[in-house]
Amino acid sequence: MKASDLRLVNLVNYRIVDELDERKEWLEVSTIDYDDLRILEIENENNQDYQPIKLTEEWLLKFGFNKLENDIPTYYKFFGDLILDNYEFSFNIYVDWRLNYFITVFGRKITIKYVHQLQNLYSALTDEELIFRAI
Repeated sequence: MKASDLRLVNLVNYRIVDELDERKEWLEVSTIDYDDLRILEIENENNQDYQPIKLTEEWLLKFGFNKLENDIPTYYKFFGDLILDNYEFSFNIYVDWRLNYFITVFGRKITIKYVHQLQNLYSALTDEELIFRAI
C-alpha cells in the first residue's frame, strides 16, 4: 500500500507477527495513524505489513448500508441521502453479478474494491467520516 492512498482513520489489515502467540502471524483490522503514514512513506520500509481490506457485503452492513434486493444487480443504499449544494442525492452502492462494487456519482461509474476507498469517497462527498458500526 502507498501512503498517498490513505488518510488518517482509514481502516486496513495490519499484519502481526508474534512467535510467542499460537497463531504466530495474523491480520488485524487497524486504523491508520500518523506513525503508520510515516512508515508507509519510507521507500525502503517493508510495507507488506499493511494490506487493504476487500470491500464485502459484511463491511457495507457494518458501515450502515441497507441491502435492498431487486432484480440483478443487487444494490446497497445508505441510510438516508446526501445533500450537496442544496441538492439531495441517493448514495447507492451497486453490486453486479461478478461481485464488483461500484458507485455512480454525477453520472460517473466509480469502482470500489477496498474499504479505505469507500471511506475516502464518502469523506470527499460529505466532508464527514463514514462511521463504522459493530453488527
